[in-house]
Formats: sequence, structure tokens, C-alpha cells
Amino acid sequence: MDAGTTPGNDASKGMIWDHLATLRGVRGGFLWWQIVAQFGLPIAVGIVVWQAGFRITIMGDLIAGFSVLAGFLFGLVIFVFQLRLGMTADPRVQNKALLPTLVDQTFSNVLYAVLVSFALIAATVAAAATEPRTEPVIVPAAVAGGSPSLEAGVALGLEPWVSGVVIGLAVHLLAVVGMCLSRMRRAYIELKS
Repeated sequence: MDAGTTPGNDASKGMIWDHLATLRGVRGGFLWWQIVAQFGLPIAVGIVVWQAGFRITIMGDLIAGFSVLAGFLFGLVIFVFQLRLGMTADPRVQNKALLPTLVDQTFSNVLYAVLVSFALIAATVAAAATEPRTEPVIVPAAVAGGSPSLEAGVALGLEPWVSGVVIGLAVHLLAVVGMCLSRMRRAYIELKS
């Protein structure tokens, strides 16, 4: 993609390609700090988590949190879409050449963030469904005369490599959301100038 085009012009490429195309600056050069933040940092964090043997144990809370974030991001997609529609008739935008490009890039970034959040929810739900547990335990009755009961085993937490994948995806999502916020800030500055 050259610097003069905006993401989303080629419908055959898809959301991932549109997002990756925004990792170039206005002058066409790569935004290396964004590439490192969005891909290098999550991979490094995931590997550290895996090698440290860290296990995620609060799966229900993570699934709920990621689901809420996905819902908010989906709402942001609709907002940015509406914003782009309204820009064509706004006279303040006519002399701002960079503003529509920034909004288009933000739209691509937010769509990608929704895709990553859905992937993160799916990975977390799948990991929770296969979370290892200890053997079931027979618990003696607490009240005299009661019968012993069979209790489910205790959750051990996710395997360290799975925890690394989930945390790496979460860091990736946060980096993408950070890029969205940065682009919206830059678009606001462009509008003010």
C-alpha cells in the first residue's frame, strides 16, 4: 500500500490486512515502535509467562472482562463509522487532508481490535473448558450422621503455555487499543489546527 491510499479500499484483503496497512506512517515509512508494541512485546510477554510457569486461574473473570471490552469496541466501530459518514458534509474537514485518512485508519484499527477481542474470548473459553483439575475427592460429612459426598476436583489453572498465549493476546489487544486512542488523539489535533 502506498502512502496515498487508505485502508479499506480493497475489500478482498480483509480486516487483518487493513490493520497491518495502517502500520505505516503518513510519509510511507513503517511505524517500528507500533510493530514492536503490537507484535514483539506480546510475544515476549507470552514467552516470559510460559517460561516462568505462570498459571491463570480466574478464567470466569477474564472471559467476562474480555466480553465487555469486545462489546465496547464493537460500539466504537459504529461510532467511528458514523463519524466518517458525517465528515463528508462538515466544512471544517474540507481543508484537513490528513483527517479523513486518520479516521479511516482508526476504523481499520478498531475493526481489527474487535477481531482480536473475539479471538481472545474464544481462546479463553476454550482454555477454560479444558482447564486441568485434580482428581475428585470424597469429602466426609460435616454433620454427624451425614453421608460422605463426592466433590469436584480443584482447578489447577491453565497450563503455562496456554496462559502465555492468553496473556500475549491480551497484551496485543491492549497495544492495538492504544494505537486506536493515539490515532483518535492525532485526528483531534488535526481538526483543531
